[in-house]
Amino acid sequence: MQPGKFYTMKKLLTLVLLMYGTYSYAQLYNNEWIDFSKTYYKFKTNRTGLFRIPESTLAGIGLGAVPAQQFKLWRNGQEITLYTSVASGALPANGFIEFWGEANDGKADKPLYRDPAYQHTDKWSLEDDTAVYFLTADPAALNQRFADVPNNTAANVLPAEPYFMYTSGRYFKEQINAGFAAVIGEYVYSSSYDKGEFWSTTDIYPGTPRTDQQLALFPYSSGPTASLKFGAVGNALNGRTIQAKVNNTIVKDTICDYFNDIVANSQFPASLLNTGSADITFTNVSTATPAVNNDRMVVSFYELTYPRQFNFGAAANFKFTL
Repeated sequence: MQPGKFYTMKKLLTLVLLMYGTYSYAQLYNNEWIDFSKTYYKFKTNRTGLFRIPESTLAGIGLGAVPAQQFKLWRNGQEITLYTSVASGALPANGFIEFWGEANDGKADKPLYRDPAYQHTDKWSLEDDTAVYFLTADPAALNQRFADVPNNTAANVLPAEPYFMYTSGRYFKEQINAGFAAVIGEYVYSSSYDKGEFWSTTDIYPGTPRTDQQLALFPYSSGPTASLKFGAVGNALNGRTIQAKVNNTIVKDTICDYFNDIVANSQFPASLLNTGSADITFTNVSTATPAVNNDRMVVSFYELTYPRQFNFGAAANFKFTL
């Protein structure tokens, strides 16, 4: 080998190693939000709802004199927007911090999967339902806040919107489905976070459809097309199709053989919901010859999206998007 060529290869190898080292150094560890010069107060919850931290609790941990504008809350590396009973200055004796808190979800699980598409929904975590929150004081930052805004509609001449598009879903949590398997005399399951590994229904067999009901939908009958989105996966090495029905009308009939999974979406007339409720039915149809009566599949979730009247059914909390 000529000396010049050897020297060129050596430089190239050095460049590759430097690039690899830079890439490795740039990896995220999800703790980049931590400021090690600050003190964080940790608390946990496994439920979703409105939370209030009273001034007396803050005073009990030495934060009674902290100006309201300095409070900052973190969850899973993201800042949570707060409402404080006063916009600035120390909280009064009856003061408080409020925020919308949520149980742990599956967003942090996604990088664990061999393919992120295998996680059908991030509604539930496979690890734990408890979320951890961290409260601190940050005088230097413009911290996220909800603000009181006057709502004067006296001069509003716009017509009222007759409906909004709403998604009502079910995210099944009856079992953690084992997922992809090789059948070699017995079922040997993948040790990775693989296809079909998520919270789901129990097994659905041919001849025993699974029906779930949505009530108090308050549909707007003259609105646009509705849709049904759902996820499913096979649990046995057989051929099958999956039928999805809304109020006994087939809206999707699709192949989902063997251990394959699907996330399907189908549109249908909103008039199917005119009764104000919906029976959502999933049927396992064996396509093997002869039919395999003990074939198995599961459904991970479904979401029904439809035009809804501005009727919230007297719910204490109602989450929707405009």
